[in-house]
Formats: sequence, C-alpha cells, structure tokens
Amino acid sequence: MGKSAIAAGVLAVLAYVAQMVIGLDMADWLFWTITSVGAIATLTTVWLANRRATTAHQAAEAATKNQRRAFEDVLVPLALNLDQIVSSNNRIERQALKQQTKLAIVGLTATFIDPPDTRACFLEETPNTLPGMREVKCQNNLWSGRNVAPVTVFKESDIRGKELLQLLDDGTSQFVHDVDQLPAALKPDSDSYKTYITCAVTAGGTSFGLLTVDCLKPGDLHQDDVTIVQVFARMLGVALAARR
Repeated sequence: MGKSAIAAGVLAVLAYVAQMVIGLDMADWLFWTITSVGAIATLTTVWLANRRATTAHQAAEAATKNQRRAFEDVLVPLALNLDQIVSSNNRIERQALKQQTKLAIVGLTATFIDPPDTRACFLEETPNTLPGMREVKCQNNLWSGRNVAPVTVFKESDIRGKELLQLLDDGTSQFVHDVDQLPAALKPDSDSYKTYITCAVTAGGTSFGLLTVDCLKPGDLHQDDVTIVQVFARMLGVALAARR
C-alpha cells in the first residue's frame, strides 16, 4: 500500500471521528479542534487519493480499495477506541483507553512508514519538575519497531533535550534527513539511526508529548512521511485531550 493511500485512509478516519463525536458533551475548543481536523482530513483525503491516479475512475477504485483495507485492518478499531474515550464517564476506564491509544498509535506509526526497520516512540514530559530541570522520556516502553530500544530520556540541561522541549512548547515538527549533517552537539549519541522525524502531540493548545520516528539510513524517511506522522500525532492529541 502506497504512502499516499495510507495517509488517505488515516485521514478518512479522522473525518469519521469528527462526525462521530459532534454533539457529545465536550469543551468548545475540543469540539472545534476535532471538527476542523475532520474537515481538513476530508479535503486532504480527496487530494491524496487522486495524486497518483491518472483518471477519475482509477482514483475512485484506488481510494475505495485502500481505504477499505486500512479501515478493516487497524483504523476502525482505533476510531472506536476514540469513541469510547469520549463517551466513557469512568475516569479510570478513560485513562486505560488512552494508554491503549498511545500503544496503538506508536505501533501504527512504526508499521505504516515504509522501511521495515522503522522505529517509533512516544516521549512524555515528566510532571512537576523544577525550573531548568524539565525532561521528556519514553515511559512504560512506549516504543515499537526494530529490536533496539531508543534513547528514553532527554533532559533540558542537554542541548538535544532542550531542542526537543522547544518543539514540544512550540507544537511543531522537525525532519532531519541525515543526522551526520547536524552540528556535533545535536548528533545522536550512537549510530543506531541516521534520519528521524519528531512531531509534537498537541490539542487545544495543550502539549502531551512528542511522537518520534527514526530509521537506519538517510533517505529512508521522506517529506511525505512527515505528513503521516503529523496525522497520527494529531489523532493521539485529540484522544488524550478528550474528557480529561
């Protein structure tokens, strides 16, 4: 399945989720966040589905086939999980569902990016730290992909940790095509990856963490992959923001 078709399927689910939660009791900002994402997703789905098709007929066939596969395999269960989070009145149950969603998003991100050795990780900020002592870390083994664990803690006192926390605060993304082109202070501590994408997980102005993807060789990741990771990060942000 091509990246464009995969992204189309993911975005179609976002549109579905937006329609599914309309009318439920939620904060205004969350309602408009989900509704806006759904509207953008619907338009982007059409664009992505047609990008590689040469005729309207081929576009319709390709979109239908690939979206059906995506829905049946993983995306509909994920959408239903989001529905349960929004609908549940039990806080403990919602927290468990949100943890399941974190695991699902990390797994999907690692699976949907093309290279088989792709690794994904969710970094969360450690709460209640002192000024100048902030850190983000991979908690509860929230990573998936090749059988080498990622670096799990980044501290504000370290230049790489400071950069990640800035991305988190700004709600932005970063794509590094080749880590060997970075300044020495920003290069990874090992050669376990050579290219990476980092996306802030946010919703309604609230930051929840960073979704990261890395691969072994420059060229394994592309700009199209940034869009896919951003979509997954937004889905996770909406799930974590719902009924807090």
